Amino acid sequence: MAILPLPLSLLLATALAAQTGPVGSWKLAQAPNLTEVIETATASMNFLTRPIARGRLKKTNSAYQRIRIGRTASEVTIQYDERQPQHMPANGQAVPWKREDGEAFLLSARLDRDDLIQTYKAEDGERSNVFHLDPSTGILTLTVTVKSGKLPKPITYALTYQAN
Repeated sequence: MAILPLPLSLLLATALAAQTGPVGSWKLAQAPNLTEVIETATASMNFLTRPIARGRLKKTNSAYQRIRIGRTASEVTIQYDERQPQHMPANGQAVPWKREDGEAFLLSARLDRDDLIQTYKAEDGERSNVFHLDPSTGILTLTVTVKSGKLPKPITYALTYQAN
C-alpha cells in the first residue's frame, strides 16, 4: 500500500497543534442534525418552556461552515464563518463579549493538553467548545456542551472539520 503525502496545510496545522493546540483554517466535514439534537434534548420539558428553549437553542447552535483559529503567546482568536473574530487572552482569563444580537457573555479560552477550550458564560447558562485535533488524521473535532439550569440535562454534540 502506497503512503500518500499529506497536503501542506494539513501538515502545518498538525505541526502547530503539537505546540499550541489546534490552529489553522477549517471547513465543516460532518455535523449532526442539530434540530433533532435540540428536539430530543427538550422533549421532556413542559409545554410552556419547551418552545422557548427550542427557539433559543436553534438560534444559538449552528454548524459553522468555516472556523479559523489563531494563537499567539498572549491571545487566542477564533472566527466562525464570516462573523467578527473573537479575541481572548490565552491564559484562560474571561473577558466581556457581546454577540451580534447584543447578548452579553464572559468569554474565555485555554489550552488543556492538546485541546483548546472556549467557554461562553451568560446569566442563564454556559457553553463550552472543545477543539481537538487528531494528529494522525488531521481532523478537528469541535465538541459543544450547553448547560443551563433551565434544561433537563446538558446538551452535547460534535462536529468534525478538515483543514482548509
